[in-house]
Amino acid sequence: MRVVLVTALVAFLAVSSIAQRPTIEGAWYGTIRPGGAPLQIALNFQKQSGGWSGVLILENGLPIPLNDVAAVGNTISFTINPPGQPSQAEVIFKVVLNEKSSESSGEFTQDGRKSAFTLSRTRLSNLPRPDESAIDANQLLEMMESLSGPLNDRPFVPPVIHPAIGYGMRPAHDPVANLIGDIEGNKVELKFAGENGYLRSLLEALKIPVESQMALFSQTSVQGARIGPSNPRKLYFNDSVAVGSVGGGFIELAAQDPEQGINFYILLQQAADKPFLIRRDECLGCHLSRNSLDVPGMLVRSVYPESHGAPMNQLGSHLLDHRTPFEKRWGGWFVTGGAGAMKHLGNAAFTDAGEPQPIAGRYDSDIVALLVFDHQMHMMNLITRVGWDFRMASWLEKAIAKRNETIDRQLGDDVKEFVDYLLFVDEAPLPNKIQGTSSFAEKFATLGPTDSKGRSLRQFDLEHRLMRYLCSYMIYSPAFDALPPEATKRIYARIFEVLSNRFSSADRQAVIEILRETKKDFPL
Repeated sequence: MRVVLVTALVAFLAVSSIAQRPTIEGAWYGTIRPGGAPLQIALNFQKQSGGWSGVLILENGLPIPLNDVAAVGNTISFTINPPGQPSQAEVIFKVVLNEKSSESSGEFTQDGRKSAFTLSRTRLSNLPRPDESAIDANQLLEMMESLSGPLNDRPFVPPVIHPAIGYGMRPAHDPVANLIGDIEGNKVELKFAGENGYLRSLLEALKIPVESQMALFSQTSVQGARIGPSNPRKLYFNDSVAVGSVGGGFIELAAQDPEQGINFYILLQQAADKPFLIRRDECLGCHLSRNSLDVPGMLVRSVYPESHGAPMNQLGSHLLDHRTPFEKRWGGWFVTGGAGAMKHLGNAAFTDAGEPQPIAGRYDSDIVALLVFDHQMHMMNLITRVGWDFRMASWLEKAIAKRNETIDRQLGDDVKEFVDYLLFVDEAPLPNKIQGTSSFAEKFATLGPTDSKGRSLRQFDLEHRLMRYLCSYMIYSPAFDALPPEATKRIYARIFEVLSNRFSSADRQAVIEILRETKKDFPL
């Protein structure tokens, strides 16, 4: 890990000759091979009076400052002090910039041993290369035909970089990727202010309401070592992006690309003309699993934390969505607001025997925002997975020259699961009236769109169920709009079927009327 940190630092070195070399300022990416296996790092280099400063980013997001940065001709050198090591245990980097190539080579010295490294302006990825993951269409079909069951039990077989998906292979179009482009193009400037650094400016740029704040003290993040009851991780969200901020750490971002799923980023809390905001595929180690429906997705968990926030894994955990019983929700989270007789796992640490011990928190963590977040995160994963399944089915149909009956049945199962969740069919009913502690509910309800009667899918019930009208507002999301036409057609047909068979006349009529006025492609 220390070596990886050094490698990232080296990445910024890749600068060309004094006369023609591009500025070394900004983001660089590097690879070191201390024991033969490649380790990836990221680097940011900033111009300061009298010279340069920089920081190296490890795979776990830990920043390490660069020391003694020097540039002579086309050679750059610097050192770092690995965290937890004595000051004399510095690592030395030296790189000669290649003026004819986008990639440069150098060496780093640690404990008297020299190793090679490479660095580039191009973002590196842990994803396999296309030529390493090619699967014959018939072989792929055979593997997919052998699977059945709900999406959390049915793996997504093709690699995420498959041509039908192209995760990480095509340019990203999520809100954070768009923001990075705007920052680079000097269209947007993030402002660093006070102890929250870039947070407030970032939320404003992404149109994320600060009232959506939730706080969790469980050490279930890449920044777990910093998190605890006195320094919780604060989360904020809108329809497409979730932002996490930890005091003394960096900002984490997860943003939904309309077609490719969730992309992950970090923003260093260090003031700069252009802040260090980069994509981090390392997050896929947790966020690409069966728990996220086998797509790059969101994870919302309830754990049993001990008093410092570490999860007691022997007691288990629970994935959260709007179907989860309330008595299993929000372990490791602060929960503020009126919950009445509702029992949940929030605001408590646990003994080895699983007995709750109350923890007092001074942090707003609005229960209404928590309820919405639980619903939305799984909905986002469903939209991604169903889109991927339909795109793969279309690719296979073209490759094999016919539609496979088994795959078609799987798509039908996808649509049923998707629509049942979209329409809150198995939602856990609220045991009593819920009251938030911020203006989140009021602001959320005004976002619309509204029909001619002033009705909106964002209006709350909060007495018997979460939403007043039983269809998710995520039907308006860019990711839903980007679903393949066949998927949308089958989803709409299933919506009518479920509304007719399982809803009261009043609920059915309200949902249909709202959708017909507010969703342009919804059938009349």
